[in-house]
Amino acid sequence: MPRLRLAPFYPHLPTDTPLSRQNSCFLRGELAKQDIAIAHKRNYFVFTRRHDVGVIATCYHDAMMYFITHRSALEYWTGAYVRRGERTGWLRALPAESLLGCSVNEILLEHRGICGSPVDLTVATSGHRTQQTAIRSHVMNGSIPAGAFEHLTGDYWVASPELTFCQMAEQLSFPALVKLGYELCARYRINEFLEDPERREPLTSARALGDFAERLKNRHGAKAARRAAQYVADNAESPMEVAVAMLLSLPQIYGGYGLPAPLLNPEITVTGRTDKRVRHTYRADLAWPAQRVIVEYDSTLHHSGKASVIADAQRRNNLQDAGWRVIVLTAGQVRSEAAMDAAAGQLRRALKRHAGTRTPLHLAERRAELRRCVLPEGMRAD
Repeated sequence: MPRLRLAPFYPHLPTDTPLSRQNSCFLRGELAKQDIAIAHKRNYFVFTRRHDVGVIATCYHDAMMYFITHRSALEYWTGAYVRRGERTGWLRALPAESLLGCSVNEILLEHRGICGSPVDLTVATSGHRTQQTAIRSHVMNGSIPAGAFEHLTGDYWVASPELTFCQMAEQLSFPALVKLGYELCARYRINEFLEDPERREPLTSARALGDFAERLKNRHGAKAARRAAQYVADNAESPMEVAVAMLLSLPQIYGGYGLPAPLLNPEITVTGRTDKRVRHTYRADLAWPAQRVIVEYDSTLHHSGKASVIADAQRRNNLQDAGWRVIVLTAGQVRSEAAMDAAAGQLRRALKRHAGTRTPLHLAERRAELRRCVLPEGMRAD
């Protein structure tokens, strides 16, 4: 029978309380019976659905607990085997367990899409780290905000998308971190075997990324994550939408054009030109609703063929009749930096934004770096 160690901020409750439904009276008023049942099933943490309480206890267990983080967690979240699990609540600290002499079930992790070696695991103190070549160990001491880890399988827990984003802030450049934020909040997943990305529900949101980074306070990577989350937009449906949005909206200091951030793929409803009872609903690639401006990216994958050309023309006519300004970007324009400059200038005028008189130092180098970061290799040549 696992035993319950109560968190220090509940000193009036008995410590080392045997965990069972029969003695749940010890926790009456603090945890509901369903929380005890979850704890008894998992043998690790007591969960509660009340956000003001979170996790208040840790259960002793003979098995080793593994916390997968950093690049290994990123490999999982960007892979094809994502399964959402129960999240931890607030933790006073990670379990004080050592990685010395432990062995990671690599076959099990490969079934979850974590194939890279070494595997990134996080422990509570530096004394619990290991020098094994198959494990790259990290330290995360102190209290852990709610939602930091999700249950993967068995004894394995994986850093949540929000924690993964903050951890990668220490390893990625700022543009690469913003791009990662877009991808975690996107409605697609890159599949190396398919030309068109696979559709999926977003793993998180830009607001959730910023809120979690705020709760991390002054931990490593939190400040950069908070800053990067400000430039992330939700609901991208393709890598090129991410590239165009980042090129247009990142500040010039990072190589962008410094335009306001767009909404990605919002639904726009317009009425018919002759019959106001007829309503059409469209999804715009990038939109600035306040200025009634839309940017459409025309890819050869989805906008070729006679039927597609006719549908796109009718769609744009209906939007323009309803007072929307539609600016079209093609792959050739994005590939050419000069053509992209001209398109950004056109969009700036449509948004009634002034270019400013001061140009940051090394803007050309930073823009080239940003283009290398966000554009596929075949799209970077001028």
